[in-house]
Amino acid sequence: MRLFSLSLSSRKGLVADVASLLYRYGANITHADQHQDHEAGLFFMRVEWTLQGFDLNAFRAEFQTTAAELQMHWQLNLMSEVPRIAVFVSQYLHCLVDVLHRQQAGELHCSIPLIISNHHDGEALARFYGVEFPCITVKPEAKKAAEDEQRRLLSAEGIDLIVLARYMQILSSDFVQEYPTRIINVHHSFCRPSKAPGLIMWHSHEG
Repeated sequence: MRLFSLSLSSRKGLVADVASLLYRYGANITHADQHQDHEAGLFFMRVEWTLQGFDLNAFRAEFQTTAAELQMHWQLNLMSEVPRIAVFVSQYLHCLVDVLHRQQAGELHCSIPLIISNHHDGEALARFYGVEFPCITVKPEAKKAAEDEQRRLLSAEGIDLIVLARYMQILSSDFVQEYPTRIINVHHSFCRPSKAPGLIMWHSHEG
């Protein structure tokens, strides 16, 4: 199974164009998701398809040209590859609890080797799940140094995706741009979202 994800400035016909190109090279699409951020003018798409009868090299060669013309961020991954995820959290732990439980139960196809926080509240929970828990204090006058240390840890662990599970700090644009479309922010509707491009917002609502 092949996983394909992309993000770019929104325009008409994107879904049809991508689906047609995949079909032309023999893809049997098994799942597809799309999301449009109207405020940022961005379009996100995620497609899964089987590789049987699919000409991957020819598709990749043609799509590279299309992606460059549209200034698109995109990536191809095999579903058999397990992504490595880092979770960022502050003092509210309910989102972290949910992510860790779902991962352990097999609902999330990933490994979680790292939880980064600016508070010690989640340390015991991380220890229970056997996950490293570096606590990095973030002060306004030393924000860059804190983010540099976070990036060092992420690089050392080979992290593919970052999940912000009620992490109550606003990431700098430099940080976000280093992980384009690889940061998911899980937050409630009353939280102020970051405006940095490349940050995927996952809204949840009390109810």
